[in-house]
Amino acid sequence: MTSSISLLRTAIISKKAIKLIPEGATISDAKELAIEGQPPLSLDEQTGFVNQEDNVNEALRAVYQCWIHHEASTTDYLADCEKNSIAVINFLERTELNSYLSGSSDTCKYLATSDGNKKLEAAETTTSTENRTNGKKSTSKRGETSESSLGEMHKRQKIIDSDPFLKSVLENEREIVDHNSALRGSKPVKFANLAKECEYKIVRPLKRETGSSRDSGSKAHRHHHQEHVDPHSLSVVLKHKDPIIILSPSASALINLGNVKDFLENGKFVDTSIEATQGSAGSQNVVEIVRNSKKFNRKIKFLVVSDVDRFFTKPEHWDRVVAVFTTGQEWQFKNYRYSRPNILFQKVKGFYVHYNEDLIPPSIKGWNLEVIPIERSRRFRDKQTSEHLWEILEKFMATKGYK
Repeated sequence: MTSSISLLRTAIISKKAIKLIPEGATISDAKELAIEGQPPLSLDEQTGFVNQEDNVNEALRAVYQCWIHHEASTTDYLADCEKNSIAVINFLERTELNSYLSGSSDTCKYLATSDGNKKLEAAETTTSTENRTNGKKSTSKRGETSESSLGEMHKRQKIIDSDPFLKSVLENEREIVDHNSALRGSKPVKFANLAKECEYKIVRPLKRETGSSRDSGSKAHRHHHQEHVDPHSLSVVLKHKDPIIILSPSASALINLGNVKDFLENGKFVDTSIEATQGSAGSQNVVEIVRNSKKFNRKIKFLVVSDVDRFFTKPEHWDRVVAVFTTGQEWQFKNYRYSRPNILFQKVKGFYVHYNEDLIPPSIKGWNLEVIPIERSRRFRDKQTSEHLWEILEKFMATKGYK
């Protein structure tokens, strides 16, 4: 009987339709996997793929979860496995499994027979070769080839079982993996993004230094021009290289440009429902906050903005972002450098501020956010809450090399 992982591999290589049953169910709720032209397979059926970390024969559910995330990042894969309570397959095993399922590799050293002896999938090798070289052959011919390959597999296994010495040799057989495959797997690595990084972090700063060495006449002209520029505009303020904090532009945000200075600098939370506060928030583009940091033994000026579309005109502005406040709405990150929350909050510190009796949205639990509860009426607790937030942020800045 052909194993479920063999049927799944054949379907992927042949580009047959694969869907979960019941239709529309998530991977954790589905009961079976339907493959075009095959009876449904139970997602709880063991596949023969042995997870080396805990020596467990993984179910089809874990194998299929690995395949549907074969182009996703490791972070996304781990987060989805945790969300759906599915066993995690480590990076090296997952890379080899995906190469095997896609047909890039004809073997997988983590596959085992029912008695635990590792073997090559000869039938799958023949089937995948036939699919790649004879793609224009009729469906009936592919069926005949598959049946012939299956017979060859049984014949091979029978020979192995009848010869104890051959069986012992094959049990100790190990596939040799070259240096590049061990480091990168079968997926090609592109380094095009490094050219952009060099442009922003090396080439452009050098050009700016060259421009600053012009004669004093040019400097005087520029100085005269800058006298007519609004000194409070963000383009001028950002030249001082101060750390940046981004607030959510949502109307439901408890912390906005109107009350952030009171809260972070003075330790006092002002309810945003007050009309005067709303008015002051709308009239400001950027707020400057000075923090007398005990951790860094000096005063640090932070810039607080909420409209990144308007003010983040250069890529280096994103390099200075240290914190982002969110209400849990993903549209906030649409035009960010990192638009996916679970990646964004690995790069910067994220905060979710809410009234302590309000429910926390379940969607933010996998975002690596710091949840900051605020008392609705007991204002004497505001100072303690503000200091707690600063302690978290300064500790994060220290880990990133800020001095």
